[in-house]
Amino acid sequence: MKSLSLDEIEPLLAGQVDVRRRSGSLQPLRLPVAELGFYDPFNRWVASCAAGCRIRLSTTSRSLRMTGAQRLLAQPAGNERRGAYDLYVDGELFARSYGEGGAKIALETATLDGDEAFAVAFDGLPEGKKLVELWLPQSATVSITRLELDDGASAQPAVDPRPRILFHGSSITHCMEAEGASSGWPAVAARLAGLDHLNLGWAGSCLLSGQAARIIRDARADAIVLKLGINVHGGGQLRERTFPDSAHAMISIIRERHVATPLVIASPIYAPRREDEESLGGPSLVRMRQLLQEVVAARTAAGDTAIRYLDGLSLFGKADAHLLPDDLHPDTQGYRLMGERFHALMLSGDQALVRA
Repeated sequence: MKSLSLDEIEPLLAGQVDVRRRSGSLQPLRLPVAELGFYDPFNRWVASCAAGCRIRLSTTSRSLRMTGAQRLLAQPAGNERRGAYDLYVDGELFARSYGEGGAKIALETATLDGDEAFAVAFDGLPEGKKLVELWLPQSATVSITRLELDDGASAQPAVDPRPRILFHGSSITHCMEAEGASSGWPAVAARLAGLDHLNLGWAGSCLLSGQAARIIRDARADAIVLKLGINVHGGGQLRERTFPDSAHAMISIIRERHVATPLVIASPIYAPRREDEESLGGPSLVRMRQLLQEVVAARTAAGDTAIRYLDGLSLFGKADAHLLPDDLHPDTQGYRLMGERFHALMLSGDQALVRA
């Protein structure tokens, strides 16, 4: 097999905000490398996970092998398995693999278990030229050291010509709990609509922050979805006054460059025990939904005709609670339902946000 150089690999990367270049490796990140020091350690780690990141190329190779360093989030016993790499050929799922090696990280103690060295391989790809996309696991940080293809095989970057929809939100947008790398609800919705997408779901770190707003403002996007609320509920991080003010500030920063880009403000999905709970003086989820609806109404009244409100309960409601193993995060089936419902509500029909 032949190995591609890092200079040849970098143009094949898709779904990242930036690339961290070290001696001998490339790491796709979902935040700017130059601003890593602006974020707290937890936010920095989850935004370094490879949710929605992939290697995308046009090739005649019938085999593909990637090596690198991987840190996979350790998971409680009994949960769905994490860490799958999904390989798509011409837009269809061809194979799923967990590869060999890699370390597991416990964020609570910042301890690593195992060797980071990792390899994943796929064989038996169809003959001829084809579009190949290797989705990296959304619950791991991945530094790529080598990409190998068949000797004599062609390989070119496959620039994605499709419109792009950008999603920002909490762990419920990050979708760490989904089994496959391409099983998060943003990926499901975008795939059904024939769109490219950028996943800026940051587990535990969707804080209605100016930092996130700046990334979104500066990103290429034909539609934007902000799924807000759940991460500032715990600990009452934002109160009745500061929650809508922070939402307005975030929207205003994004609108500096995305003046007329279709923008959806989505409220929290159903979460047992949190619906009516006012955490340390902050608004309950029920109240957050009302406040976000008022934010969108105020923007509309001020002349923003490209903004919409989406009730999170329309994506995942009380009747779906059996798909919340921990009473907060959907399982793979739950995320699939969310993606299908978002597609039906926001990416279909005459009122679709954007079309392929």
